[in-house]
Amino acid sequence: MSWSRVRRVVQVLVLITYLALTLAALGWGADWMPGTIFSRLDPLVGLSSMIASRTFIAFWAAAGITIALSVVFGRAWCGWVCPVGALIDLMPARRRKGDKRLSRGWQLGKYVVLVAVLGAAVLGSLGPMILDPITIITRPLQEIVRPMMGADAVSHNAGAGLGRLAVREVAFLSLLPLAFALALNAIDRRFWCRSFCPLGGLLALISLSPGIRRQVKSEECTSCGKCSEACPTNAINREDGWTSNVTDCVVCMSCVDACPTHASRFPLKPSPEFVPPHNPERRDALVAMGATGAALGVAMLPKAIREKETILRPPATSEERLAELCVRCGACYATCPTGVLRPSISFTSVAGPWTPMLDERPAYCTRGCNKCATQCPTDAIHTPDEVEKVAWHVGQVAKVHEGMCQAWARGHECMKCQEACPIAGALKGIPRPSTAIVKSSKPVLVPVVDASLCIGCNLCSTKCPVHPPAIGVGTRNVGMGE
Repeated sequence: MSWSRVRRVVQVLVLITYLALTLAALGWGADWMPGTIFSRLDPLVGLSSMIASRTFIAFWAAAGITIALSVVFGRAWCGWVCPVGALIDLMPARRRKGDKRLSRGWQLGKYVVLVAVLGAAVLGSLGPMILDPITIITRPLQEIVRPMMGADAVSHNAGAGLGRLAVREVAFLSLLPLAFALALNAIDRRFWCRSFCPLGGLLALISLSPGIRRQVKSEECTSCGKCSEACPTNAINREDGWTSNVTDCVVCMSCVDACPTHASRFPLKPSPEFVPPHNPERRDALVAMGATGAALGVAMLPKAIREKETILRPPATSEERLAELCVRCGACYATCPTGVLRPSISFTSVAGPWTPMLDERPAYCTRGCNKCATQCPTDAIHTPDEVEKVAWHVGQVAKVHEGMCQAWARGHECMKCQEACPIAGALKGIPRPSTAIVKSSKPVLVPVVDASLCIGCNLCSTKCPVHPPAIGVGTRNVGMGE
C-alpha cells in the first residue's frame, strides 16, 4: 500500500473520531468522552487565550503533544491529523503544474494571519480566532447540526430555530470560514493550508528544523519534477535540487509515491545538514508587513468602535472574560441542556459576535448545571467554586409585564410562574383587589418579583401561559414593554 493511501486511511479515521467526539458533546455519547480534545490539542487556541487573558491555562499541556509532534516530524499534524485538512483533501481540487503554480509569495499569508490573531490577542481580543481550523469546523457543527438533530443549540426544535431570522443568519454565517477554506481548493490544492491557516503558520515556525524531514538522494534523482507536481503545498524547490521547504511540507508523502527512482524519502535518521534558510525577497517582506498591519486593523475594528452593550451571559463568566478567552468554537451551545445558549450577533459588545449569550426567548438556565463550562476548552466559562455557587446570578432579574399578565390585566388566577421559580421568595403572590375594569368576586394573587432574590434563570417565562410571556429576563424580551 502506498503512503498516500495509508495517510488517507488515517485522515478518515481521525475525521470519524473527531465527528464522534463532537456528537458526544452534542448529547449522543457518554459524559466521559473528551468532546474538546481537538481544541485542547490546538496550540494556537492555548497560546492566544493565554496572551489575551495574561494567565496560564492548564490545557496547554495537551497542546504540547502537537508541539512535540511538530518538532520531530514537522507539520505532520496538518497532513495527517487536522480534520479540516482531511476535508480539504477529500474535496476536488485544481492541480496546477509547472509555471502555472502560484507564486511562493502566497505562502507568507499564513504568517500574516497568525500575526493578526496573536496581535489581536495582545490587545485583548480573540475575534480573529474564528479562522483557527478547529474552530471553523467545530462551530458549524454546534450551531447547525444540533438543531437538525432536533435538539436545542439555537432552539428547542429545528423548525423554531430556523424560523428565528437572526439566529439562523448567524448560524449559517458560521459556515463561511469553512466554506472559504474548502473553496480555495478551486484555486490550488491545499491553498488554505499553505496561505491562510494561522495554526499552519504557528506549526511552521515550530518546525523550522524538524528531526525527521524529506531528503533527496542526488545520485538517484533524475530531475523529472514528478515530486514537485505531486506536492499539494508547493513545498519542493526546483532551484535547490528538489529539496523541500520544511515550513510548507505537511509530510503527506506524495512525493515519495511519485518518485520513480525512490530518490525522495523521509528517513527516520535525522539529516545532518541544516535546512536552507528561507530568504523572502524584499518585496515579499514589505507586502507581508503591509498585509499584517491591514489584518490587525480589520481584526481590531470592532473593538475600536464597540460599546458596552448589555447582553445576558452565562452565570459563570463575564463580558470581559469572554473577550479575553472565548475562541468562538461553539462547544457551549451544544452541551446546554435547555437550549438557552446561542451565539451573540452583537458587534458592539465588549466580547463581540459569536460569543455565548443567554437567549431572550422562553428558555431557562438551570441553577447549578454549568455544563457549558465542562465543554469550554479555554475556561472562558469556568466552573464556579462553592462561594460563587451561592451567588449564582446571570446579571439580570425577571420582570412582569402587567398589561399582558392574566392575573394583573384580567384578574384570572394563575401564578404558574411562582410554581416554577426555584428560589423561595423570589417570586411572590400578592392580593390584587377588583378594579373598575377588572371585576372579581374575590381578590386574586398577582406575581411580584423580589429583585434581591431573583437569580435571573428565566424558568418563570417557560411556564407562563401567555405568548409572548408576560414575565421573563432580559433587556429585549418580546412583550416586556421596554
